[in-house]
Amino acid sequence: MNTLQTLIAATLFGLTGSAALACTPPHPPALPDPMTAVTPQMVKAKNDVKAFLSQGEAFLDCNKSTRRHNIMVDEMHSVAENFNQIVRTYKQRMAG
Repeated sequence: MNTLQTLIAATLFGLTGSAALACTPPHPPALPDPMTAVTPQMVKAKNDVKAFLSQGEAFLDCNKSTRRHNIMVDEMHSVAENFNQIVRTYKQRMAG
């Protein structure tokens, strides 16, 4: 019986631990310099930004604080806009 209780406690701890991780704001990704970036770096940055935004959405879903919600939304907008500007600069550089 003691082993069963330990297993149940470990399972519950694992579930609450992953819920707590979902309610931690993600760190913004490092973005490449568009003047020196190569295509694989841009693809990685795109994937990192998508993951950041997805993690940000998960944080917004579980967050209860209006202030933290607004900070996360502002950060998500900022990262997306910075990435879009980097993409535009990169494309201009590659075009000629």
